[in-house]
Amino acid sequence: MESPLMHVMILLLNVFEFSSGLIYNKHENKNHFACSSEEVFTDKNIIKLFLSTDSLKVYCFFRSETTDTSRAILSVFTSGGVAPKLIVMNNTYRDHFHFNLSLFNNRVLWLIDIPRENITVNTDIESVEEWIIKVTMHEGLNIYNSEGTLLDLVREPILQWNLGTILIEAKVKQLHPHVIDMKVAKCPCANDVALLGLVLNSTANGVYIGRTISGFWEYNETTWYNMTENIYLHLKDEHQGLTMIDIVLTNHFLVILTSLGLYVSSDLRYPVSAYIQLSRADFCGFERVDYIKGKLWYNEKCFANREKFEVDYVTITFDRNRTLSEASSCFYSKEPFLQWLPCLSSTSKNTTFLPHVITFLIDQERQTGIYLFQNRISKKTFVSVAVLKDDKPNQSQPKFPNFQFPSSFSNPVGMVFHPRSHFLYVYGNQVWLSMDGGNSFDLVCNFQHNFVKDSAHSFYTSDISFTTHTGRIYMTKAGLTRYTLSGKCSDKVYIIYYDQLGFLHKLTPERFDTGSSPSGTRASHLIFGKPPDLGFNTALAPQYISPSEMLFFAYVPLNEPAHNIYNKIFKNMHLGKVINHRGGIAYIRKLLVHTNGPFGFHTSVLTDIIQPFGIDEYGNIGSYLVYGSLNISYSGNNLYHIHITTKGHAAVFSNSDVEKTVVKPGYSSFMIIQILDLKNALSLATMPHKITSTLYFPARSWYLYNFSTSNGRDWSINLRPCNYLVQQDDHEFISPNIVKYIDVGREENYELKVMANTRGIKILHVPPVSVVVGNPALLEVKTEGHFDITDSYHMKVHIASKFFQKGSTSLALVVWESSTQCPLTTVVPTMKSSCSYLRTMHHIPGRHIPREDWITGVHKDSQGFNMIKTLPINYRPPSTMGISIPLTDNFYHADPSKPIPRNLFHKSKEAGKYKQCASARNREMCNCTEHQKFSHAVAFSDCKEKVHRFKFPVTQYPVVLEIIDEKEKLSVKPPYLVTMTEVNRRQNWQLKHNMPENVKKMKDYLDPRLKTPVYNPFGLNLSIRGSELFHFKVSVVSGVSFCDLHEEFQIYVDEVPLPFPGHMLIAVATSVVLGGLIFVAFVFQLRNIHPLRAFRRYVRRNTAHSSNLSINS
Repeated sequence: MESPLMHVMILLLNVFEFSSGLIYNKHENKNHFACSSEEVFTDKNIIKLFLSTDSLKVYCFFRSETTDTSRAILSVFTSGGVAPKLIVMNNTYRDHFHFNLSLFNNRVLWLIDIPRENITVNTDIESVEEWIIKVTMHEGLNIYNSEGTLLDLVREPILQWNLGTILIEAKVKQLHPHVIDMKVAKCPCANDVALLGLVLNSTANGVYIGRTISGFWEYNETTWYNMTENIYLHLKDEHQGLTMIDIVLTNHFLVILTSLGLYVSSDLRYPVSAYIQLSRADFCGFERVDYIKGKLWYNEKCFANREKFEVDYVTITFDRNRTLSEASSCFYSKEPFLQWLPCLSSTSKNTTFLPHVITFLIDQERQTGIYLFQNRISKKTFVSVAVLKDDKPNQSQPKFPNFQFPSSFSNPVGMVFHPRSHFLYVYGNQVWLSMDGGNSFDLVCNFQHNFVKDSAHSFYTSDISFTTHTGRIYMTKAGLTRYTLSGKCSDKVYIIYYDQLGFLHKLTPERFDTGSSPSGTRASHLIFGKPPDLGFNTALAPQYISPSEMLFFAYVPLNEPAHNIYNKIFKNMHLGKVINHRGGIAYIRKLLVHTNGPFGFHTSVLTDIIQPFGIDEYGNIGSYLVYGSLNISYSGNNLYHIHITTKGHAAVFSNSDVEKTVVKPGYSSFMIIQILDLKNALSLATMPHKITSTLYFPARSWYLYNFSTSNGRDWSINLRPCNYLVQQDDHEFISPNIVKYIDVGREENYELKVMANTRGIKILHVPPVSVVVGNPALLEVKTEGHFDITDSYHMKVHIASKFFQKGSTSLALVVWESSTQCPLTTVVPTMKSSCSYLRTMHHIPGRHIPREDWITGVHKDSQGFNMIKTLPINYRPPSTMGISIPLTDNFYHADPSKPIPRNLFHKSKEAGKYKQCASARNREMCNCTEHQKFSHAVAFSDCKEKVHRFKFPVTQYPVVLEIIDEKEKLSVKPPYLVTMTEVNRRQNWQLKHNMPENVKKMKDYLDPRLKTPVYNPFGLNLSIRGSELFHFKVSVVSGVSFCDLHEEFQIYVDEVPLPFPGHMLIAVATSVVLGGLIFVAFVFQLRNIHPLRAFRRYVRRNTAHSSNLSINS
C-alpha cells in the first residue's frame, strides 16, 4: 500500500526542481487525477469534460490502489492547505481556477464549480478551439499533472444538428460484414469531435455516419446516424448502389462524397431545422463509376476567431483521364461550396499530353495553388505551384519552377498539409517533405514496392502516421526527416485517427483500440504490440573513426539477387535510432550511401558510441585479447587475404567466424566472408582506399566483433529514448502551438531553450533548432541563438510587422535531431498580421468605484454625493427638443412589462426600439448577463442599469484611454488619433486637446476626408453643459492599427440648474413683484397713507374689546 506521506515528500522534493519555464519531454506524462463532471469515480485514462449552458462542475479523485489510500492522501494534502488547481487554456487563452480546500461531503474527491461566464461569455454557434485542461498540485513544478480536454457543446457547429435517423446497436452490427473501408473527418478546431463514415460493398446500400464528442475513446459513446433518406431527397430514381466514399468536415460545412454524387451541407453555424440540410453539387459527365474512384482533399486549418482572409477550400479528384467533352477531372471550391471550378484552366484540345492531376491544394499562407501531377505516358511525377489571382490559380504565372521527383517515385498517391502548418507531404511509394511551399522537397521515406494509402496527423503532438497498403504503420514528426515503424495492423478494415491530445486510435467496424496506458500515457504499443526491431537480416562491419565514433557497414553478399538488396541496407528510417549489441549502444547520426565502393557494402551509418560493444570474448581465435598475429594482403577481386602467423592451435579460424569483423583502431576493418583453412580466410575491407600495402596486426592489438547472422542475428536497431528537453517561458506563452497577433508597428519575441538529454555523447555546438517561416514575405523574422555553459541552446525569434497587409503564417521551430520518441519535437506557433480579438481599448474613469458598490448602487464621495446613478425603468435621454421629447432609439434599463416614461409626443412614440428585450415580455426574459449589465456598449443598453454620476457642470474631465491586450497595457497617444461622438445625438458638450505640429497636420488632412473632427487622445478633456445621460463613443482613426478600436462610456449629469427659459421667467417674475411693491409703497407715501399705523390701531381695538367682554361676564 502506498504511504500518503510518500506523496507529500515527492511534492516537497519537486520544489527544488522549480523552473520559471515549462519544460517538455522531461517526464512521462501520467494522469494522477481522475476527473469527471459526475460525482462518481471514473476509471477512464484521460479527462474529458464538457461545457454546457450551465456551470462547469468538476469532481477530481486521486488515483491510488485503494479508496482508503486515496482518502488518506487527499486528507494529508487538504490538512496541509494544498488543493489542486484547474488550468484551462487554448492557443490564445489561459486561466486557472482553484478547487475547494475542503473535501466535498467528506468524500475522497475535490470539487470545483465554475460559472460558464467565467470561462467564456459567448454562446453563438461558431468554430472554436477545444480547451486543454491541466489539473496540477502546483503550477510550474510539474507535480501530479493530469491532462484532459474541455469541449464547448453549446458552440460547436456540427453538434447543433441531427444528422439523420439514429441507429440502434443491432442495426449497426448488421452493417459490419458489408464494410470495406472507413473514413474519418474531424473538426479542425476540436479534434475530439469527429465523424466516422462506413464505405459499403455492392451488397449493401446507404450512407451511415458515426459521431463522437470524446475522440472515439469508447465504442458505445459513438452515435450512429442513417443519412440515406436525406440523400434520396436529391435523387430521382437511382437509389441502388448508394454508399459513402469520402467525407470532409471544414470549419463551417460538411462535405460528403457518395457513389451517387457530392453533397454539401448548409452553413452549420445557422441551424434552420433539426435535421442537417444538404445540397447536391453537379459535375457534368460524371457517373457512379467515377464517384466511386473519387477523393476529397482538404487543407485543415482552425478558424477560431476567424479573420476575413481565412476561408476553407475543398478539392475533389476523379481517377480518370479527362476527355474532350469534360472540363477537368479535378475541381475545387471555397466555402460555401456552391460553385466548383476546374483545377486546370487549360483549353487545349489535345488531352493526350495533359498531365493527370493527382491532387490540388490551396496554400492559404502563400496564396498559391499546388498541383501534384503525373504524366501517365512518361510516368514522370512533379509538383507545380501557381499564384492565386481572384481565388483562381494562374497557371501562366508559376510561383516556382516545377519540382520533378526521381523516377523511383513511381506510384504517387496524394499530397497533404500537416494541420495548421506549412509542412507539405507528398506520399506514395515514397514520402517527400517540403517546407517552402512546394519549391523543393526532401526524401523522408522510401518503401520501394510498398506504398502509403493514407495519413493521419496530430497538430498537438506533431505526430504523423502513414498507413501502407500492406498494413504497416510508419510514424514521423512534423518537420523531421526521420521516421520509424510503429507496427502492423492485421485487421481487414481499419483506419488510424488522432484525437485532440494526440492519442492514437485504431478504429474498426467492431471496436476502437486506443493507444493509452492505464496511467494515461501515450502508448501506441497497446495497439501495434511491442515496438519492432528495426534491424535487418545481414551482418554489420564496425569501423572505428574515433574513440567515440564508429561506422557500421551493412554487408550485402556478392551473390545477392538485385530485388533483395533493398532488404540488406540502411535506410532513412534508421536515422536517430540506436544499435544494441552485447550491452553496447550506438546512436545512429548519419546515413551514408556508397555508389563507388567499398565492395560488398552499399550503405553505412555514422554512430556515436554511448556504451562500448563487447567483443567476441570466447571465439575460436582467442579470448578477450586475441593471441594471434595477422598478415593481411590484397588477393584480387576486391578481397583481402587474412593469414594467422602464430603457430599452433591457440589461434585458428572456424566456420563460425564467417561474417565476424577484424577491427583495429586507425586501420580499415575486415569482415570475414570465407574460411579457407584453419589459418587463412578471405575478407572484405570497409576502407580499401586506406590500404596501400600488406598489413601486420600483432597479437593483442586487434579485436574481433561479432555482428554476424550465421547463428541468428543478435544485434538490433531500436528506438532512441527522448534526447532533448524543450523549455518555454510559462508566464509568456500558454501553449507550444500558440497563435500570436502582430498589429501594425508591433513586434513579438519567441524564446525557446533546448537542453540535450544525452549521456556519453559529446555535444557539438551546432544549433539543434531550425526555424522555417511559412510565408517569409508577410512578416520580418530574425533569429539569434547561443549555447550557455551547460551546453543548452537558447533560441530567440524576433517577429515584426512588415507592411500594412493582413495575413497569417506559421512559424516552425524544429528540433531536427530529436528522437521520434520525444513528445515535443516541433513547435508551430501561428503569427497573424492582424488584430487580436483580445486587443481592446478602454476608458479609464477619473474615479474608481469598486464592483461591490456598483452592485449596491451606492458609492459616496467625501461630501456625501452618490457617484452612481441608477437609471429609471425604460429610460431614454433627452434630445435637442427638450427633456420630455426623447428621440433616441436606445432604451436603458429596459423592462417591456413597465410603462415607458416621456412617451407623450408622437416623435417620442415613433422612436425607441428594444434590442436585448425585443421579444421579451418582462425584464427577466431579456436574459441580461452580469457582463451585459456592466457593459458600456450601446448594443447592451437594454441591460444597462447604473452609470457614473457627476454634478453639473462637468468641466475638463480627462478622457484617459488605454489599449489592452493579452500581454500589456498601452496608453493611447499619437500616432493614434481618435474621433468622438455622442450615440444619442446629444449636444452641449465639447472637447479640448493638445495640437502639436504633427497632430495639426494630420487633423487638417483627416477632418475633411472623415467629415468629423479628429482629436489627439493624449491630454483629451471633456466639458458638458447639458443634463442627464451622455453616452460617448471614442474610435481610433484607421491606418495605424488593424484593429477597429473603439470604446464607449456614459456620464450622468445631475443637480442641474433649471433650463431655459425657466431661470429667466423666475427672474422676470421676481423683478415685477419687487417693482410692484416699491410702486405701492410710493403711492402710500404720496397720499400720506400709513398701513402700519392702521394695522396697530386695529390690533389695539380688538384687544380692548376682548377685555371688556371678560369683565362683564
